[in-house]
Amino acid sequence: MRVSEDRYTRDLRRIQLAKRLIEFNVRTAWICAWTGFTVGRVRNLYRSYNYERIKRWRGPSPSRSLNFLRSPLLHSEASAIAGLAYCLGVIPAEPIADPKRMFATLEAAERMVFVFDLYRRIVQGATMSMEQLILLVFVLAAQGDLELGRCEGCQGVLVVDRLGANRRRCPSCRKHGDLASDLIEASGAADPADDPANDDPQRSLF
Repeated sequence: MRVSEDRYTRDLRRIQLAKRLIEFNVRTAWICAWTGFTVGRVRNLYRSYNYERIKRWRGPSPSRSLNFLRSPLLHSEASAIAGLAYCLGVIPAEPIADPKRMFATLEAAERMVFVFDLYRRIVQGATMSMEQLILLVFVLAAQGDLELGRCEGCQGVLVVDRLGANRRRCPSCRKHGDLASDLIEASGAADPADDPANDDPQRSLF
């Protein structure tokens, strides 16, 4: 009886995971890989829960990790959601050789969905997609082209190019940093970021 209950519970979890991935517009290949469902069963879920109204992505999943750095908005969102994923243990502290294999479990997929759902609740109007998060987690877990660092200006978490020669500053600090530095230098005041009493919430979180 216990074995039957465990199988029922796990199958229910796979159905719930598949539904969330469908709602987040994840491609069928990922849904099948994480749930073990066939393509036909995934299609049945689309019809059974009236998901056919959801526009489905076609073609290959995102694969160019450096694209996260080319748009200030996407760079900011990638840094924020990566910091959240790291704090919640989705991104490991030590690099792993094969992230795709490590994350090919029901539990890993559920944690990733939880991070994405939480991020969308916190950041209203977020543009990051679930598949972009999958790519980002894989790249950061393997410490490939990208890694997690800190902004030299505000000390917030920042996704950076491991081999990049540019200064590691977030889009906001790049936009306002020069003006702030000029004002601080002109007034002779200390940088507020160096004042322990002026602790930034983001710094304490990440």
